[in-house]
Amino acid sequence: MQDKMSQSGLLVQMNKNARENSANEQISARLKQERKRIGLNQTTFSESINTALSSYVKYEQGKRVIPADKLLELKKTGADVCFILTGKRVSHPEGHLESRFARLDQRSQQVVQELINLLLSD
Repeated sequence: MQDKMSQSGLLVQMNKNARENSANEQISARLKQERKRIGLNQTTFSESINTALSSYVKYEQGKRVIPADKLLELKKTGADVCFILTGKRVSHPEGHLESRFARLDQRSQQVVQELINLLLSD
């Protein structure tokens, strides 16, 4: 009887660990995705949140959980912290660019896209 209870407790803990690892892996993947969306390398991103590059790399690899204070620092880079944590994007109140862009006519949207492409070309 004791062995069955021990096995049951072990299974519960293993399931809990698996869920936590899965969530951390998803957050790590979204962290990397968000860094790339912003266009920063790992070094610059780690510096922007005042953390060592080696620690930041572990955040992206899912080997370490990113602390809340570092997530708050990420906001300064323009990162969507809500997306990193939940996978859902929020519209940024600073300018409402998406909604303003959507109100433009098709020709104006093309001009804006061409301008962005021109500015981002190497």
